[in-house]
Amino acid sequence: MKILHETVQTIPRLPFKYYEHDPLTDINVAPHWHQGIELNYLVSGTTLKFVTDGQTNEYRPGDLWTTNRRVVHSASGPTEVDWVEFGIIIDDDFLQTQIPASANWQLTLNGAASSKTHPQAYADVRQQLVTIHDLLTTPTTDLLRLQILSHFYQLLVTLGQTFTVPLTATTVSPNLTLTDTVMTAINQHYAEPIDGNTLAEQFHVSLTTLNQQFNANVQLSVNRYLRLIRLMNARRLLLETDHKIEYIAMQCGFPNSKTFNRNFKSWKGMTPTDYRQAYARYHRIDTSCLQKCPFVV
Repeated sequence: MKILHETVQTIPRLPFKYYEHDPLTDINVAPHWHQGIELNYLVSGTTLKFVTDGQTNEYRPGDLWTTNRRVVHSASGPTEVDWVEFGIIIDDDFLQTQIPASANWQLTLNGAASSKTHPQAYADVRQQLVTIHDLLTTPTTDLLRLQILSHFYQLLVTLGQTFTVPLTATTVSPNLTLTDTVMTAINQHYAEPIDGNTLAEQFHVSLTTLNQQFNANVQLSVNRYLRLIRLMNARRLLLETDHKIEYIAMQCGFPNSKTFNRNFKSWKGMTPTDYRQAYARYHRIDTSCLQKCPFVV
């Protein structure tokens, strides 16, 4: 997937990717997902709206939060604000090799609420992440890499001990390669007339098998995942552009504006027009914000 608002760095022999918000761009980022767990820290700015699997959370300066594996997420906020945000995306192969039980982790670190519930653990995670950030400002040597790893390991221990709950057990043998491949196809082609049946045929599996894998790995059926991707991209266009509702519906894979209106109202509790009127004032309409340098994750 592509991350559109971050400069993502892969540091040799470190088991995570580091990102830091580019101050020359705005904070808005289109829906995307990662194979690994993401840890975010909003240092300064204002209220950031962060949508995960269709649910909106608001984070404020000083907040830490995690995004679980294969969870679709996006971010939006005022474009004129000076944002400072950074974080890491943990290599999932490394994590599951070092901590096999982490395959069953569901992270629960969620901003101010977690800070109140577990203040010391929350402060520890923030301190380890900030220290990693500071150490990465200098050229990476073997000794510095070990120092970074020591803080990274402690961060993992605190996350695992305090901010995880087990996933619901499943009897389906996970096929993550299939799930990731189909998720990527959906994210690239959601505007086209695709559905669960066409995707199952394209990837040579039955729709039952495809739904079993999506339910096991994403906790959504393939059609519900496709619908969510379309709606999240439509929401972004509603807030960041002045395109007409009919145009947005077509650009996001809905056959007509009536279908789009019905699905959007079911999702957000209001029509696309009402949603735009309620929330677009928090966003400056600027089509240049849609053009960023992509970095493959």
